Amino acid sequence: MLKKRGTYIICFLALILIGCQPADDQKCDQGFIWDIDDCCPDGNNDGRCDVIEEPRLEDVATRDIIAEEDKPFEQDYKKMGLFGGQCEGTGSFKFKTFPLDIEDVEAIIPMGRVQDSHVTPTDHQYILPKGITSGSMLTDNPEQYEIKAPADGYIISVEIFKEPIEEDYRDQEYEDNYLVIMEHSCTFYSEMIHLSTLKPQILSQINFQNPDSQHPFGSGRVAVKEGEVIGTMGARSFDFYIIDTDINLDYINPEHFSGDFQAWKTHVVDTFDYLEEPLRSQLLAKNIRKVEPYGGRIDYDVDGTLLGNWYTDWDPEKVQEIIWNYWTREISIVYDYIDPSQIRISLGEFGGYPRAHGVLGNTPDPADISVEDGMVRYELVKVDYFDEDGNKWEGFNYADGVYAQNYDEVQGVVLLQMIEDSKLKVEVFAYVDPSTVTGFTDNALIYER
Repeated sequence: MLKKRGTYIICFLALILIGCQPADDQKCDQGFIWDIDDCCPDGNNDGRCDVIEEPRLEDVATRDIIAEEDKPFEQDYKKMGLFGGQCEGTGSFKFKTFPLDIEDVEAIIPMGRVQDSHVTPTDHQYILPKGITSGSMLTDNPEQYEIKAPADGYIISVEIFKEPIEEDYRDQEYEDNYLVIMEHSCTFYSEMIHLSTLKPQILSQINFQNPDSQHPFGSGRVAVKEGEVIGTMGARSFDFYIIDTDINLDYINPEHFSGDFQAWKTHVVDTFDYLEEPLRSQLLAKNIRKVEPYGGRIDYDVDGTLLGNWYTDWDPEKVQEIIWNYWTREISIVYDYIDPSQIRISLGEFGGYPRAHGVLGNTPDPADISVEDGMVRYELVKVDYFDEDGNKWEGFNYADGVYAQNYDEVQGVVLLQMIEDSKLKVEVFAYVDPSTVTGFTDNALIYER
């Protein structure tokens, strides 16, 4: 599945603060936070904005806009949510409705896959509808399946994908598709990505900052009800995940995912924990992963060990400069998303492309490697998946007993050495005779977390 995020939150925040201001005579009534002189030029504000100042972008990014004493703002229910816009309510709940009707679901692929530009574990599930046969973004009938709101809420953000994020994929056939963020409370959100169509009634209420770009970002506040059809899908996969900001994942440096960069990622939860019965059991029956956590896992960091995500040349002050290829600065050393007995090493740059591999011999376990172990050598191999009958699983259908199997042919070598608990020396040797790799060279890089 193509990479899609890491980019939209920057534009979305800028959109909220700059690009979608209503007319001056509407600002107070719509409850947005604008400059007080614009909202109430004569000082006759009826108490609506006499305590509110215009937010700064850095405040929006950290969600520290409203101080505890700003009670008049809170009483108007217009708090600032994770994505920088107004929101209402708090708390989470379990969904009784799934975006795609159960009878139309072929299979569910869990979070945590590392593949291509998803260098760190993927923070969303892949929902496969009946009839899917490939990973192509083109479908014969983009209105084949209805997509429904999983619960009451507001559509607060839409992104249109007119081309892939990754430049390397832009020569492939492609069709427009949509990313949709729904707010269910100030602390609870759901997101769907790569929908084939979105209802015109919804699009007409979204304000796009850059409609002529290849990735227009839009904001709004479109009320939808549980089970309401919001769009459609053809026979190809779409992404789905749930965000609960009351939950914090176990990243060593959660601040890496904050502000302008993937602020939701430390709060992504297991979808199956947020589904009511019988919906949960019905969907678990279509889930490829058969071990807990059933929805997959993305936070593997263990302090003082090799396990988890690592980053090189990462400057949080320059995120906007690197956002279009940030994955080239990442590596992850984790476990397989379906078969967690298998080690996976995912590299942002391997012979010119991001690649994920298995490990010859599936050892040593990265959870056992620390500073005391010195240089560690992994020989990298291709991985395929098979069903319980030994048939190769291509990833487009439900199958029982799916397991991972490494090949013996070595495609490269990676040398790793923890020089501090949070500092890692890395050198990648792509497509070489492994016998020629004897140690680090001057090309080694330092990764941190």
